[in-house]
Amino acid sequence: MLGVGTRYRDPVPMTCRPRAAYGALCVLLALGVTATGGCTPGPGAGTPVQAEAEQPAGAPAGEATPLPSFDPATAVGGYAPGFPTDLLAAPESSTVLASSATPTAGDLVEVSLNLSTELSTQEIVDRYAERLGEAGFEESETLDASALTVQTAYTRTKGKRKPRVETVLIGVLDDAERRLVSLSGSVVADEA
Repeated sequence: MLGVGTRYRDPVPMTCRPRAAYGALCVLLALGVTATGGCTPGPGAGTPVQAEAEQPAGAPAGEATPLPSFDPATAVGGYAPGFPTDLLAAPESSTVLASSATPTAGDLVEVSLNLSTELSTQEIVDRYAERLGEAGFEESETLDASALTVQTAYTRTKGKRKPRVETVLIGVLDDAERRLVSLSGSVVADEA
């Protein structure tokens, strides 16, 4: 498109102002659509069919839908029933995010623990290493096949007549502000 120049034969390119105005209009339009996208019609607006379609089948109108039930062997924000806190409790000043303790065939319990802490990676590993070492666990070779900051494993064989191998895997992810720790494994139920 040609702009107005001093002479008719000398075309002057248009400035970016019309494009900038068009871009700003597009942004405002997008914001308007986004801002009203989650809005629902007020009382009397829309059709009754729309309101009924949003209710789950079998739910009385106006009542909340119940949340799904969770496995009783898990807990959010604390320790699951039967979790071996003597052996694998979170270090002091840590926040337990979730845990589980699921009995298996025999006398083992499969456990998991996720926590958040401001302790350093080395402090976390040292605290669990001391506790597991006192309980007779031995550290396995260091595992490098992970995106975690630190990953280590401990094993213990318990029982002479019916030996059972117990394992505890520890992974630490350092995100600079805090460390996210994940423990999992299986231990003898009497540790729970």
